[in-house]
Amino acid sequence: MRRLGHDTLVESDLVAAGRILARESMDVVAVEASRLTTGARWLESLRAASPHGLLVLGLAASLDEEELSPLLTAGVDEFLVAPFPPADVRGRLTLLAQRRAASDQSLRERGRGEVARLADIVQLQSELLHAGLELQLVMQRICEHARSMCRADGAAVGMLEGNTLVYRITVGCVAAFQGFRLPVHESLTGASLLGGEVLYSADTERDPRVNVEATRKIGIRSMIAVPLRHGDRVVGGLNILSLRPHAFTEQETRTMELLAVMLGAALANATEFEAKQALASERAAALSALQESQELFSSFMNNSPALAYMKDSEGRRVWANEPYRRFFRLESAQQPASAERPLMPDEAVEHLRQKDREVLESGQPSTTEAQVFAPDGREHCWLTYRFIVRDGAGRRFLAAVSLDITERKRMEAAMRRSEESFRALIEGSPEAIFVHRGGPLVYVNPSALSFLGLSRPEVVGMSVLQFVHPDDRAQATGMLDVAPAQVRSGTSELRFLRRGGRVMTAEVSRMTLVFDGEPATVVSARDLTERKQMQSRLVLSDRLAAMGTLAAGVAHEINQPLTFVISNLAFLAGEVRALAGELPPGRLAEAEEVLREAEMGANKVKHIVADLKTFSRAEEDAPTVVNLQNVLESALTIARAELRNRARVVRDYADVPPVEGSESRFGQVFLNLLINAAQAIPEGHPDRNEIRVKLRAVQGHVIVEVSDTGAGIPPEMRSRIFDPFFTSKPVGVGTGLGLFVCQGIITRFGGEISVESQVGQGTTFRLIFPSARGFRESCSTPAVRVEPREGAAAVPASSSAGPRAS
Repeated sequence: MRRLGHDTLVESDLVAAGRILARESMDVVAVEASRLTTGARWLESLRAASPHGLLVLGLAASLDEEELSPLLTAGVDEFLVAPFPPADVRGRLTLLAQRRAASDQSLRERGRGEVARLADIVQLQSELLHAGLELQLVMQRICEHARSMCRADGAAVGMLEGNTLVYRITVGCVAAFQGFRLPVHESLTGASLLGGEVLYSADTERDPRVNVEATRKIGIRSMIAVPLRHGDRVVGGLNILSLRPHAFTEQETRTMELLAVMLGAALANATEFEAKQALASERAAALSALQESQELFSSFMNNSPALAYMKDSEGRRVWANEPYRRFFRLESAQQPASAERPLMPDEAVEHLRQKDREVLESGQPSTTEAQVFAPDGREHCWLTYRFIVRDGAGRRFLAAVSLDITERKRMEAAMRRSEESFRALIEGSPEAIFVHRGGPLVYVNPSALSFLGLSRPEVVGMSVLQFVHPDDRAQATGMLDVAPAQVRSGTSELRFLRRGGRVMTAEVSRMTLVFDGEPATVVSARDLTERKQMQSRLVLSDRLAAMGTLAAGVAHEINQPLTFVISNLAFLAGEVRALAGELPPGRLAEAEEVLREAEMGANKVKHIVADLKTFSRAEEDAPTVVNLQNVLESALTIARAELRNRARVVRDYADVPPVEGSESRFGQVFLNLLINAAQAIPEGHPDRNEIRVKLRAVQGHVIVEVSDTGAGIPPEMRSRIFDPFFTSKPVGVGTGLGLFVCQGIITRFGGEISVESQVGQGTTFRLIFPSARGFRESCSTPAVRVEPREGAAAVPASSSAGPRAS
């Protein structure tokens, strides 16, 4: 360069080079590529220190990519490759001289444009004054002028919302990105806001501070970010953006700083205006709320059933509500400070004043009850709550609220009398009564102690479940020991253990009652032990009566096969005698056929006797799984003689699950119902009458129906048919125990029996049994109900299996 006539200065220290460039004008700075391998930020600093801009000539040792890459990354204006031929050096310097001339021309033009820039700023200030305090419009105007004055492709204003920058205003190339949200920690603008300084990216593709993904999405290559301040806080940022790299200079940066200050001032003015407006609105709302509160307080106090008043520290009444005035018959215009003495007797006045003084002197609230006479002479009981209140000036007042509890006192007295009567009633009740509140027993009556054979200390404090038989305790859990709010009324049979191990059977009911002023669970138990024993004896007696009634039918069924046996045996005897001579051909085969017929008759007798034994078994205490269809068939077989001459039998069976119970007991029930159905139909026309036996399953229950087309039961007799010893049959025909015993058997095994009948149309007995799987649970819940048909209890729809007649 010296040989070509240029002045040169060589400096290897970067700090010294910076000082030289700051005080002297240099046309070109030549930089070796090796000085840029560790980064080019120092070169950017030198460029910024140069007052007229700096032209950089890169010097590379070769054309290798590794050698040229630092120069290209640093963005040098031109570069030379060793051994630096003079012609190449002259050419590069000529190009740089032309670029310098163009740069100087641009500076001169910019100098002329500075006046225009100032004029634009003055015009912008005028527009902002006309925009007033509409912050959105102010931000829009500043963005438009920033784009125009800085010759940018786009401009934007973003506001901080937590850790996110939300762009409220976007113009130019970024107009479509209004509302765009950018994490503060992932962008150049965010770094500007966090650091509170102006940041410039000459090339977004090469700037690590830039969120390249966002800039590529928008399509920009250079940008300036200026923080917006509201007081000492950074609240947002102002951006200008260009689609070209290195699009902005120091002049654009200063312009952006000025615009950011103007926008910050507008933001402060708008915020202050909004705050004043909000304060004015709050004051207006507070005044309105205060007035509304006063009106609401007056309305509340004047419509309250309580008497309320306030007194000053001297004991003079300064305010009273309308109920107080009405009670003491004060005129509305009368001053509340009027004396109390005309309103009530002297003794009552002195009592009230004494209570007022106690609160005024101690400052502690109090609650008292007092009898006060109304002006009409009636005595009222008042519950008064006294307390201290203060006004805005700090003056103390005595406030009091009084509730008329006269009626409550009367009710409490009545309740005490009622509870005393209730206690006397349960003390003398013959039923055992246990009282608890979801836990230990709090009371038992004398009958309960007698029932258990225990003393009161042995029972009170224990759980009622401890006296239930262990086998029934699971059934009683959740039924007898629940809290009052969970009690479900109902009755059930349970076994209890008496002192000494004796088992007592009782009908148990439970309900919720008020005991000693609190809700309680009351369990009553009625001893059924003797009744059960009597019922067992009645069942045995009725079985014997039923078997006697069937004696004729059984004899008929036995005689018929016996006739075959006797006749054939006689015939066989004659044939055997004829065999004394020589047997003709074929006669031995006929004898064998006769013997087979005799065997068939004997087998039939065997089956009939087996069915009869089913109904003569001794009672079994433990329930077993029972197939109801088999029991029905056995009962129909035994009752065949009684049914044959009266009606045809129709079987309507569906597949049903087994039930738990006693096969012999259920057979006794079905046999009794079939005999009753037969006796309700006159003999002689079996083709005109029908006895239908239906078997089906509904919701975990098995339903058996025995229907006849007989005379029916009159309504006045229908409610008594299950009573013991009640019968509508002639003397000597019925004992009156059959249906009573049937009901006992069915209910014992958790079932239910009901009847529907119409005179002249027939009768239907319906039996509902819990299936074997749900037997235990059904003991504490009612059996399934069948909806009634028109004029009677329900007759369910026919089962899927079709009926068959016999």
